[in-house]
Parts: sequence; structure tokens; C-alpha cells
Amino acid sequence: MINGVVNLYKAPGPSSFAAVQAVRKILGVKKAGHAGTLDPLAEGVLPICLNESTKIVQFLSSLNKKYAATLELGAATDTHDAEGKKIFESDPSHISLEDVLSGLHSFVGEQKQTPPMYSAKKKNGIPLYKLARNGITVAREPIPICIYNLEFAKKEGNLVSFTVECSAGTYIRSLCHDLGTRLGCGAFMAHLKRTGVGGFNENQSLSLEELAQARETNTLREKIFSIEQALSFIPEIEVKEDRMRAVSNGVALTKSFLKSFPEKFQPGMNFCVKDSNRRLVAVVESVADQNVFSKMVSEDVVFKPKRVFI
Repeated sequence: MINGVVNLYKAPGPSSFAAVQAVRKILGVKKAGHAGTLDPLAEGVLPICLNESTKIVQFLSSLNKKYAATLELGAATDTHDAEGKKIFESDPSHISLEDVLSGLHSFVGEQKQTPPMYSAKKKNGIPLYKLARNGITVAREPIPICIYNLEFAKKEGNLVSFTVECSAGTYIRSLCHDLGTRLGCGAFMAHLKRTGVGGFNENQSLSLEELAQARETNTLREKIFSIEQALSFIPEIEVKEDRMRAVSNGVALTKSFLKSFPEKFQPGMNFCVKDSNRRLVAVVESVADQNVFSKMVSEDVVFKPKRVFI
């Protein structure tokens, strides 16, 4: 059975769901799931977890994302991208390069962003895009996001290109729309490429054609990321060998389980537990920090299981 993560390069056109189905067909796997939706219009990095690796989707979906985007000044659309209907138009000729640079810079940092109506966010269990397609617009709660880095690339006429690194859940379509609103001329996303999801980057990605070729030439093993590789960004704690079976059975980790641990940690942090063969046994979550830990007795619970793999 094929397990692991495919770093797929999704072409513009198909939905993320369609891309997952294509990977399933090529590799002949029963289960597959993607870590972070890409709009059909967008292209780029789309990690797809196979079979048992679908257990780690929750950890990959929360990773930071990197994009290269182009927006067009002078109009706003109902979908915030080039596929939508124009709902506002203006002459953006008075918008200077300095206006654009200042506008882009103003979005760097922590903020709240309102999800677009044409998105997979749900309202009372119904995806917003289904409501939007039926002409229904509902109030959406702004969600906290963070733009870690945003760099201007070029401006050609009404087209502005930039790169951005942001937290999971950030809509670049909304960023483009909001910049147009701030500049007063309107803007929509003309093109989007995701260049990275955490440690998965564009340079390591495979097209569907390259994936099929790897299957034919029996080189899949070197193309697919193992669960351990995919979760290498999560720090480790070391558990005593005689307690490993209990961990694999989903037992909470008391202080007596631990062989080594980080000097500093906080409640809610994830940690990997691996066996003597360096296979991932579980991802656990801390329930205390290092100060509380120092005062705990051996039978106090320090980490609770979040996902067991063996």
C-alpha cells in the first residue's frame, strides 16, 4: 500500500478535489486528501496525503503558505478574481507606484480578513459558494490572519505582481480586493500561483504527468514524502522504550514516560513521538509549560495524544 505525501503541482483549471481524484487514479490508492484548497483558477503546490497519511492532513493544513500573485487595478468582481462578474469599475490611471507600494505594505502583520462569498467557508453547514451561486449573500465573520511578508515585484499598466507569505486561511483574492478598496479604484486577482506550503515547495513538486511517469518507472519511493519527512517541522520528545506500547494505544503521557523533552514548551504545542526505528508512533499535545512541568510528580499527565499512527 502506498503511503506518504505527494507534493503535487496543480495546473490551473481543475479543482483541488479533481486533482486528488486524478492522483488516486494514477496511483491506485483508496484514500487521499489534500492539505489546503487551491481555487480552480490557481496553480501550484498542493500536498496530497495518501492512505494512512491522510491522518496528518490536519497538521499540514495549518502550515504557512507562499504565493506569487498578480492583481488588476480598475475593477472589482463578485468573486474577487478574474472569473467573476464585474461589480465596480473605475479609471486607475491616477494610482501611482508609491500608492501601490504603500497600500501593499499596509497589509503586513496580524489582522482580520472577511472571507469572500465565493469560498468553501460554511454558514450553517452550507458552503458560502453554494449560497452565492443562488444569489444569496450573508454576513461573514472576519477571521484572524497574518501576512508575514509581502514584496512588490512589478507594475505593468494596471497589473501589479507581488509575492506573499501568510498564515493558513488567508485569501489572496480578498487581499487583492481589499487593496483595491483601500486605493479607491477597485482590484481583483488576475493570477495566483502557490509556491510553498510549509516545507513543500514548487521546485520539489510533481505534475500529474510526472507522477504517472514515476509510477511507470518505479521511482515513486524517491518522489513521495514519508509521514516522518512531512512532519519534520514538529519537534520531538523522547519516550522510554517500555512505555512505547502504551503511547501506541493512545494512553496519555505522564512525566514518568519521558526520557527527554525540550527546555521550553507551552500548552497546545504539538510533538512527535518516534520509536527506536525512527518511525512515527504518535503526535501528542502538551497540557503544561516547562514551569508547571518542573513541579509535577511522575504520574501527572504532561502530554495528551492527538493522533496515533502505529
